[in-house]
Amino acid sequence: MQEQPKIHDEILNRLHRRLRTVYQCNSTFFQAESEQELLQSICEILVAGGELRLAWIGYCEDDAEKTVRPVAQAGDSLDYLKQVKVSWGEEMETGHGPTGIAVRTGKACWVDDIRTDPRFSPWRVAALARGYASCIAVPLIPYGKPWGSVDLRGTLNLYSAERNAFDERTIEHYTGLATCVTYAVTALRGHLAADLTSGVTALRASEERKRAQDALQAAQAELARATRFTAMGQMTASIAHEINQPLAAIVANGNAALRWLANSTPDLDEARAALKRIVNDGHRASEVIGSIRAMFKKDSQEKASLDVNQLIREVLVLVHAELQSQRVSVHTELMEDLPQVLADRVQLQQVIMNLIMNAVEAMGSITNRARVLRVKSEVDESHDVLMTVEDSGTGIDPKDINRIFDAFFTTKSHGLGMGLSICRSIIEGHNGRLWASPGIHHGSVFHVVLPTGRAGAER
Repeated sequence: MQEQPKIHDEILNRLHRRLRTVYQCNSTFFQAESEQELLQSICEILVAGGELRLAWIGYCEDDAEKTVRPVAQAGDSLDYLKQVKVSWGEEMETGHGPTGIAVRTGKACWVDDIRTDPRFSPWRVAALARGYASCIAVPLIPYGKPWGSVDLRGTLNLYSAERNAFDERTIEHYTGLATCVTYAVTALRGHLAADLTSGVTALRASEERKRAQDALQAAQAELARATRFTAMGQMTASIAHEINQPLAAIVANGNAALRWLANSTPDLDEARAALKRIVNDGHRASEVIGSIRAMFKKDSQEKASLDVNQLIREVLVLVHAELQSQRVSVHTELMEDLPQVLADRVQLQQVIMNLIMNAVEAMGSITNRARVLRVKSEVDESHDVLMTVEDSGTGIDPKDINRIFDAFFTTKSHGLGMGLSICRSIIEGHNGRLWASPGIHHGSVFHVVLPTGRAGAER
């Protein structure tokens, strides 16, 4: 039993690292000015996360050897890539490793143990000499979309010092990340194409620009969705995995207790023991949720002085395509010279994005009035920073207004009920407050209060 908290901490720490990696990559997707800068930054972020020894991205060449050429790399022993050759050709010996298979099949391919897997024999000696024990190659195509709809003809290649490092959830994590990379590169190339074609004749330029803008907008919308769902998917998968264990035990012990009580002579001692186990498992599930909430409260070393207005603007850029596709008009009222807050950039950005996307979803069924999103920042009476996110949607049932922040409570048919609970934990971890109220005429208003400067760290 003493090992259980340690296991929970290890899982939560890994989850936290991956979430941080996702959001660092997310910032890169929208800040990189060139394809090369984007790919190199992604490799560096992945290695800095601590789970990988080498990350590289390769593009397919159409030379005689059908080479996969590294275009970005980061990690230990980069000379490995200079020493080995990798091909995407099925007829080549060097094309039967994870990279070649991933290119040809459009699916992730991994090696659990480099020492024994025959597919990795051409590179085994060089890899083991550098401490690589397992690896994975993920194609740069959109996950869940028809193969070939967008294909960079490349792979994301990752190497770990541990054997069996790439389990099902890890593979889904990196597959989602590869999808984001694909759309980000597509968007960057769309910008470049628009620049290169700006001098053509007016009519042709107008038509091509419209098509290019539509394609670019679609790529940006897919990127916004992919980054959001990758992060939330990684979180919810880990949460579900941890919660399922005590819940399964509760069901099993409940059935056992019923059987003991159903005997012609009920065995009360056995039934009592089963009920005690149910109580213990209930506490275990509660501890998991408590650990998740605590995860967002203990990371003070990552906090820095931040401009809330700048974070709001960054998130609005990120979700711009989604706002357009949902026909949502945005009104911002951001106070000039707003005091800075001491906060974790990644966590606060996630809160803002969650509140804005919730507002967009709340207006999805509205057809008889304008869909309006209002985001405001100001200083309240206590000299704290106050941010509000208001929508013109369907609103929140008064009986649910105080329950929407409870873990696993949701009004959505597809919701898990963790988003607002985690958001409140993040804000409370910053010594702030998060609450909701009805809109004046329609919809809802979410209020976030954060203490300014170092006052927040001292409360």
